Amino acid sequence: MSHTTFEALRDDLEALQAPAGEARNLRWLSPPLAVARSATGDYELFIRGDELMATSPLVRRHLQHGEWQPQDGGASFPASRIVLPSAPHFASVAALISVELLRAGLGSGVDPQVAFADVEPIIEMAIRRGALPENVIIGLIGELIVLRQCLLSLGVQSHLRGAILEAWQGWQSGRDFSFGSNSVEVKTTQSEGSIHEFSGLKQLEEARLPGGAQEQLHLLSIGLIPSTAMGESLPHIVDQVLGMLGDDANQGPLQSAFLARVETYGASNGLGYRHATMSDWSAYATRYTPTFPPRLYRVADPAMRLLRREQVATTFVSPDSLTFSVHFPDRVSAFNPAPSWQSELSQMLMALC
Repeated sequence: MSHTTFEALRDDLEALQAPAGEARNLRWLSPPLAVARSATGDYELFIRGDELMATSPLVRRHLQHGEWQPQDGGASFPASRIVLPSAPHFASVAALISVELLRAGLGSGVDPQVAFADVEPIIEMAIRRGALPENVIIGLIGELIVLRQCLLSLGVQSHLRGAILEAWQGWQSGRDFSFGSNSVEVKTTQSEGSIHEFSGLKQLEEARLPGGAQEQLHLLSIGLIPSTAMGESLPHIVDQVLGMLGDDANQGPLQSAFLARVETYGASNGLGYRHATMSDWSAYATRYTPTFPPRLYRVADPAMRLLRREQVATTFVSPDSLTFSVHFPDRVSAFNPAPSWQSELSQMLMALC
């Protein structure tokens, strides 16, 4: 199929049905290149042979080398795999990448690594439309760490699991967590210290709540970096929270609601993380380990030297247009950050009882 056209291949992939069970519908376009539809509906591209090296960190996270099974009972083959989501328009994306690889000489005597390097910019562009960027992934992991700790704090009060899930609002707008008058903004960083980026002042301003009470705002700083030796991946922590939201193997309404919220998180950047079909993607296999113990800061502490709206009001600058970074010190005052963020979180949960 060295003369495969984009239109013909796109139509072929759009008509390709997701198989049942563990099989995959596979189409060989040349001896080293195949496209497939997996049982989850995802589109897969396989470049047979030795492991390929990507120069783009993003592509590197999505490239997975291994032994792959074409169908039930078929012989496995070594290849580097790229996975694209099951959304219909990704059939066109898979077709475009495949045709460009063929044009670059894959299967016509050109070294697979050379052909891959030639097409890598197109692959990177496609991936950006189909998976969460790393900063969004660690942001989600940070919030799930807090959600998990909340569920751990329940003990035998399992009837409050729904209230805790409702308290997590980080998947949409507003505070990341709200417990009565207490709110928690979760910020993650890959730095060694609590250095975080902010857009506008609202994330660092306490508000008057609808009932008239004054909001008590807290900022939880979490440091996470990739690790090859230890740590937790996004699929791992999602599985943990799923187990804590249910009492048996069957998926209940709370677990379904949780997965829907996880999928919505960061969806403005493209497609969100769909646990049922993306948990084995290499892009989400990275494990992250803490760079420092989480720090829970009380924003209203007078010792918190933050930019205030009234200060900006004396200038020509629009407060909500500001983008800035803050380096929070390890210790602001005697009890800020809190000696135990888990204990403080447990106290906040009392508002749900």
